Amino acid sequence: MKTHILLFEGYVSFEIMLASYFMKTQGDVITVALDEGAFRSYEGLSVNPDLIMNQVDPSTVELLIIPGGDVTSLLKRKELMNWLRILNGQMTPIAAICSGTLLLGQAQILEDKSFTTNAEAQMRDITIQGVYMNTNVVVDGHIITAKANAYVDFGIEIGKAMNIYSSTEDLEETIEVFKYFKAKP
Repeated sequence: MKTHILLFEGYVSFEIMLASYFMKTQGDVITVALDEGAFRSYEGLSVNPDLIMNQVDPSTVELLIIPGGDVTSLLKRKELMNWLRILNGQMTPIAAICSGTLLLGQAQILEDKSFTTNAEAQMRDITIQGVYMNTNVVVDGHIITAKANAYVDFGIEIGKAMNIYSSTEDLEETIEVFKYFKAKP
């Protein structure tokens, strides 16, 4: 399985770390950015993307994860909006957390979808679409949105959507360990 993660200057790495950990158990995690060069996360980690977006064939993307952070400059990038629309048209699972959800709004992907975000007022400035739900995580079809504080549930819901758990017991153990910090003796 190929999971792509969008990188940009100031992305918030903790919001996607658990999701990327879970997805790495199923295959490749590929970082992608709009431009070349290293990107520094909000936490200060400097990361070089594996690929530039124009090098990625959308048909090879099995899951796209979008972190939060300052997405202001990305909202104006037409090539990103078009790429997101292509992925959405293919019904590729797209998971966005915190302000990363604004990119889905700007790309008009949330039309007729339920969603959540930490940036409700900004979302309404961008677009009036979809149904905002004041909850931690929303899964609506192939679109997953989450608030920043729900990064554990975000990772778990991505795993459920991508069928990574081998059984109900595997899912329950994952929840116990990563959400409640209760490891099996």
